[in-house]
Amino acid sequence: MYIDLSKLSDGFSSKLRVISFFMAIIIIKRLKKKLYIYEKKNNESPFLFTDLCSIKNFKIFKLKNKPNSEIIFNPYNYSKSLYLLKKKYHINNHQNKKFDLISDISYQYYIPKKIIQKKIKKIKLPSNYVGIHIRATDREISLKNFLKRIQFSEMIFNFQINNMIKNVSDFLISKKLVKSVFICSDDSLYKKKAINLISPKVSIYQNKTKFQKNQFRQTNGLDFITELFCLSKSQVIISTVGGAVTKSAYLISKKKIKIYKWINLLSIFYFLRILVLLIFYLKKIKNFLLIKLNIKNSA
Repeated sequence: MYIDLSKLSDGFSSKLRVISFFMAIIIIKRLKKKLYIYEKKNNESPFLFTDLCSIKNFKIFKLKNKPNSEIIFNPYNYSKSLYLLKKKYHINNHQNKKFDLISDISYQYYIPKKIIQKKIKKIKLPSNYVGIHIRATDREISLKNFLKRIQFSEMIFNFQINNMIKNVSDFLISKKLVKSVFICSDDSLYKKKAINLISPKVSIYQNKTKFQKNQFRQTNGLDFITELFCLSKSQVIISTVGGAVTKSAYLISKKKIKIYKWINLLSIFYFLRILVLLIFYLKKIKNFLLIKLNIKNSA
């Protein structure tokens, strides 16, 4: 089965999601477990699935040339493309529930490359620990630029991130969570600050991430996948916004992980959550109306 991932410009986790759709089709229809994958690097996702992961019981072939695929997912057409994929392979309404279930379970077939497995072993994670995931970059906003920056339904203000870093160790104690913590972040400054503030109270584990501060994605593919699979082995994940990374970690895991989103935890931030959602949906409506207007004018 051919998969064209070249138009996915919204992060690596989207690749995992789309591949899981095709895996579900193969399993339900009992097709050959072969995936021919074509992908390109972009600003949002500057590393390739085929370089970093394999899939248990599936053969993966890395394509150099773009295939003639009828169905190509991008950040704006998930629902439509998924509908077309199901229609092509005759997944009816009765099979939808089975499809969704298998798609989610398929995450457990993802395996990091051996070089990444060695990196994970070197961290020497304990049997029980909490994963702290500080997502910033494209999800971080400030009071000065929030009108321009809001582009997702889940965004977080910079002072909320600092609030999390300052108070997360007390939160661990209040919830009687384990005192071993794995910390990861896509921002070097936030990670360093978190380690400095949290380390006196809990045992810290971390990946020796190489940050490229001048890049949109500060971390490389090896470090991203290393930290994703480390999060998947935790009992609890505390994340700034949650999002696709923590959801992927949850699905990769063979156990149920409790996930806390800091943007939803404190009632004093509830108004900000509503404000972000309001601006996000107003922008969506504005873009929709502009597209309709352009179509009408060109007709």
